[in-house]
Amino acid sequence: MIVGKNMLARQTSLRFSVYMQLALDGIAAVVFLFSWLASIKPYVVILGLMLLSLANTFLCGHYLLRDLKRHLPNEEYQRLAARYFPYGSHWLWVLLQYRQLRDVTGETGRLFLRIWLRTMGLIAGSMLGIYLLFLLLMFLL
Repeated sequence: MIVGKNMLARQTSLRFSVYMQLALDGIAAVVFLFSWLASIKPYVVILGLMLLSLANTFLCGHYLLRDLKRHLPNEEYQRLAARYFPYGSHWLWVLLQYRQLRDVTGETGRLFLRIWLRTMGLIAGSMLGIYLLFLLLMFLL
């Protein structure tokens, strides 16, 4: 059963959000390095990277709903969609009702919710890191 869970976790669309956030982190590191070496303050670039990270959180909500639709039985997905996804793929709505969703879904649904919550934590931590590094860079220059 563990092999099945790991294979299912690798098939999720959420991995693209992780890859995107890692790419944004790499771009932010390069921007920080160049701005530190050139003694400039890259306000616009960092703001753009933060907005792209925020857009990535919205994509995570979309990917979660797509993965649930693809991997859950149709009856279970229809029941969840009717009750918990009335506004579409808004990640904040899913985050606010995470505990209720976790309690009413099956094992596969709980696996996807855990993967989604970890991905959202990675993105939020990354955004916080970019912001704090930018503040540090701003005070050093």
